[in-house]
Amino acid sequence: MLYQNIKNVSKIKDLTSYAFIMFPKTFAFFLGCLMKFCFCKGTTYPILLIPIFISLLLILQQALKKQSFCIGFSFGIGYFASTSYWIAESFKCVEFGNYGYLAVAFLVLYLSIYPGIACYLTKKFATTRINFILFFAVFWTICEILRGIVFTGFPWNLIGYATYDIPYFSQIADIFGIHGVSFIFILIIGLLSFKKTIIYALCILFFVISYGYYKVNLYNGYIIPEANTDITIVQPSISQEDKLLIEKFKQNIDIHLKLSDFQNRLYIGPRLVIWPEAAINTPITSKSDLLKYITTAIKGKDTYIISGCDRFDKDMKLYNSLAVLGENGEIKQIYDKKHLLPFGEFIPECLLKLGLKKVTSGLINFSEGKLKRTITLKNISPFDCVICYEIAFPGEIIDTPESKWILNITNDSWFKDSDGPTQHLKIACFRAIEEGKMIIRCANNGISAVIDCNGRLVKILNTNEINRIDYKVPGKYQLTVFAVYKNASVILILISLLLYLYFTRKRTKILQTKDILNNFLY
Repeated sequence: MLYQNIKNVSKIKDLTSYAFIMFPKTFAFFLGCLMKFCFCKGTTYPILLIPIFISLLLILQQALKKQSFCIGFSFGIGYFASTSYWIAESFKCVEFGNYGYLAVAFLVLYLSIYPGIACYLTKKFATTRINFILFFAVFWTICEILRGIVFTGFPWNLIGYATYDIPYFSQIADIFGIHGVSFIFILIIGLLSFKKTIIYALCILFFVISYGYYKVNLYNGYIIPEANTDITIVQPSISQEDKLLIEKFKQNIDIHLKLSDFQNRLYIGPRLVIWPEAAINTPITSKSDLLKYITTAIKGKDTYIISGCDRFDKDMKLYNSLAVLGENGEIKQIYDKKHLLPFGEFIPECLLKLGLKKVTSGLINFSEGKLKRTITLKNISPFDCVICYEIAFPGEIIDTPESKWILNITNDSWFKDSDGPTQHLKIACFRAIEEGKMIIRCANNGISAVIDCNGRLVKILNTNEINRIDYKVPGKYQLTVFAVYKNASVILILISLLLYLYFTRKRTKILQTKDILNNFLY
């Protein structure tokens, strides 16, 4: 078979095709590495997704079925290693040092299984060029959905997130969510790869961008509640090393208080001062001396500090929490983080007994929260809370549709000046589009921002910037299709299309190598 492939290539005299056939896994790995430029900080190049996936499809078309998993796996290694390397930075903040790169290597190997499965299933079931494209789009999206579920899920850097920088394309997420965006974009790329279906790809692209343009610039379907509450977003940009030093604890708290500007008499009426995740990185109790010290600075009626903190419940379970603090150190409301980060906030008990520790300080695992996300305060519009990593899970960040906006607190100082904070921000932007609600994002270091209900950045504080943002409680929101049906709509479409393709596929073989290059892209 290999001799026959080489013979075919010699007839076509195409050096690139020869390399694709002889070194498919190497080329797939190289294509995966190029994904770095679609998910990096600063200027991104989502247009690269088109040649990357067209090339991957071409390699997969020419490969044997038994090679298909390894091709997808190799692509995944390049993809996830180049876009997730920054996770190792968090290990450097504690005693693990460069061992973080070993942990990231295992994570990359695990995540690469999903592209491998998508490629294998596509090669197994596809029989024509058309259903090859459709099968690939369906299986890739299904594998992305599973990646966000299995082993508590890691739905980071889904293909759809790269489309944020394509004007108006991301707006279709308010109907189908991020998984629907991934599916549509992969489908468009697949249709562009075959000359007979290019017109269909362009029609879909035109429709999606037109919808986005209409929604952002012409649609007037927003509900406008009162916006009479001042919000102050505090970004202290304290390094993770300094946050872990006990001797700098008071100094860090004082930085938050100074940026909060409690002495300013211009704030009239209700006010929320928002501090980031783990701003108070020690367990708290209501009316403790620490909370009294913090809240003594509060001036004005209906003024609250909302801060990330740790807390123990009556059963001595530890939680990563968000606390609403009133005067005299009183805790008005609490939200406990529900979706914890594996190995960052907890590890299985069996591994704890072996001496392994989580990355965050302390030997006790954080517990999964059970309290409602929705915070209701006097004279302030209700809102839902999301802590850090939770923002990555579409359809899971809203408890009640009555909430008017979303508060997202995070501590991205673990990842320093890497690609991580930018990737995290774009994930939050997609949640705003999906839910049709503005997001107030407060980061210790990373990127704090006010994100409107179309996912656009209204105000922003960049990494390492020490400052605050003053804003009003978000003044408009909309009820989206995704907010009602969550991921059900895209899952229904994927299952229906998969069943249709399976039962109607033709019993013909995929084109041989010598035919592909004559019909693929030419």
